[in-house]
Amino acid sequence: MTSIQTDLGLPPGETRAVRVLGWSKTTLLDYPGHVASTLFLQGCNFRCPFCHNPDLVQQAEQNESPPLDLEEILVYLATYSRMLEGVCLTGGEPLLQEGLPEMCRRIRGLGLRIKLDTNGSLPERLEPLLDASLLDYVAADIKGPPGKIREISRSALPEEALVGATERTVELLEASSVGYELRTTVVPGLIDESDLIALGRWLEGGHRYVLQQFRPGKCLDPLFCDLPAYPPATLKEQAETLSGFFLDCRVRGLEG
Repeated sequence: MTSIQTDLGLPPGETRAVRVLGWSKTTLLDYPGHVASTLFLQGCNFRCPFCHNPDLVQQAEQNESPPLDLEEILVYLATYSRMLEGVCLTGGEPLLQEGLPEMCRRIRGLGLRIKLDTNGSLPERLEPLLDASLLDYVAADIKGPPGKIREISRSALPEEALVGATERTVELLEASSVGYELRTTVVPGLIDESDLIALGRWLEGGHRYVLQQFRPGKCLDPLFCDLPAYPPATLKEQAETLSGFFLDCRVRGLEG
């Protein structure tokens, strides 16, 4: 393994500090239009009750399972770099990882594209990645309109700070050269049509905006596990309503 480690140029510090708790070696879904490998990073500063990756949040607080071997992951990415087109970094909130910039540089060194999923609360950590041209696509989750972000995300941050961080994140993406989308998970009881219209008025512009279907089942808050999702027709109607606010408004994750 020593020769492989040297070939990849793995530093002894920052890169290994990134905690990866899940890994989908190959996916056609997480990075639309690209064959990708998805890494699920530990930890989040939000506690969204509908989160379908609760283990990534709870592990940081309760059961400290060992992270996956990042050296092994990078060796795999290097081995299959001709088949793969990119890597999706998701979570949790990947920007919480101090070693993320160095990790992105190593992935970049393999000739792979990088997609980042973020909740939009850490623009000060997003900006250096954009400035260093370490990202190719960013999907920013917009939890709700001003006045409801803290309620929906169950964040410890005040509403004003969350609104400001979201606005700054959108500004950075607008000013960058990377592809991006804004997206909102439409959860019954948390987001209704009036909230979506408020979001449209707040973030109106030449963005791609995605309405994501809520998925019951495994959720951070057990009360949401059996919550019925909106009918597909409802989300399609909501997307049509929002189409006047955005360059491209679509629905993702519909079943039936």
